[in-house]
Amino acid sequence: MAYPTAIGCGCLLGAGGAAHVHAAQWSVDSIFSWAGDYDSNRNIQPGTRGSEEAVLSADVSLKRSLENIQWMLEPRFDVRRFSDSVWGPGDDRSLQGAFSWASERSHLNVNASIANQNTLTTEILETGFQNTNTRRRLETASLGLDTSTTEDRLLFLQASYMGSSYSGPVDIHLLLPGYRYASASLGERFVFSEHLTFSASAFGDVLHSDRAGGSSNEEGVQAELAYTRSERYNFDLQVGESRRVLSDVAGVDSSGNPIFRGVSSFGTNVSATATRNFESGSVSFNYTRSLVPYGNGFLVQRQAAGLTARHSVSPYLDADVSLMRIQNNGTTVRLRLDRRYYDNLGAGLSWKMSESWTLRGEGSTSWAPPIGSDHTVHEWRAGLTMTWKPTTLMMSR
Repeated sequence: MAYPTAIGCGCLLGAGGAAHVHAAQWSVDSIFSWAGDYDSNRNIQPGTRGSEEAVLSADVSLKRSLENIQWMLEPRFDVRRFSDSVWGPGDDRSLQGAFSWASERSHLNVNASIANQNTLTTEILETGFQNTNTRRRLETASLGLDTSTTEDRLLFLQASYMGSSYSGPVDIHLLLPGYRYASASLGERFVFSEHLTFSASAFGDVLHSDRAGGSSNEEGVQAELAYTRSERYNFDLQVGESRRVLSDVAGVDSSGNPIFRGVSSFGTNVSATATRNFESGSVSFNYTRSLVPYGNGFLVQRQAAGLTARHSVSPYLDADVSLMRIQNNGTTVRLRLDRRYYDNLGAGLSWKMSESWTLRGEGSTSWAPPIGSDHTVHEWRAGLTMTWKPTTLMMSR
């Protein structure tokens, strides 16, 4: 459950309360950027040559706020060009929307998005199938409803949907058939103090795929403990136990094609985040172990851990360092659904040249074995991004 929830809440309007204003207020935020980089091995495969990339991006966010209602619409468009003819011209485009409503006892959040992107960017952390002539269309929707029953107790309902499909070469549907993934949870949250809350819930999810035998499902219970100590310490831990039915290979038919069957088992889902804020920076850690929907039509169990540190060198200069690791389980590797692991280390410097202009330089390195191999392939990247953020346009009526 942690994975779809993060998508539904992270890419759109935050889960914070609606702004309390007395008149309708409109705002328009725009961000335009130019980025260039050199990457020694974009798809982390043996024999891939290094190449340069140039990206132009435009992002516009339109928001409207009433006394207890907010809504947002945000289109984004990227144009990409590469120096190596192996990577054809590409572009990514998306549209996101959100609606938030709050009353004295209830709070509703609805988010939705649709994105059309090339798999060079979408599949690096999933199936590993990266190519600019193949595109993924991803549709997401989520709903969250909180209702207070007493001052220290509330009921909550969360539901989400994700659907992916792929286009490109004639045989792409055999490799990436896509999926339709729905999940929901219902529970109760107990507020012990302004610093500590505890939640208990029941959840379930189901994945349908056009691949033969590609349907999987999961149902279970989950507990969450959230602790906040002032603005400096934040900690959140979720632990769930579930029964899942996942696809596995039972054999092959007369033509040599695999025959899939559902295998029932029990598993543990874990999600943990911890943040320590300082006067001039912060350090945060996150860890998840969960089932993740993949474009090849499987629910994949994987572990992901990340560590990020940020520091304000001066009022105009910020530095950051990040470390990430993704580890897939044995079944994922055996079925050749993804790499055994993927590691990334990165660092960057952001210089605020003025109120509207920011220049960022960054470097990173990654290492991972190709699918079906134990040989590790290394990659490094260096990039520069110039961002222009015009003054926010505000209107009241």
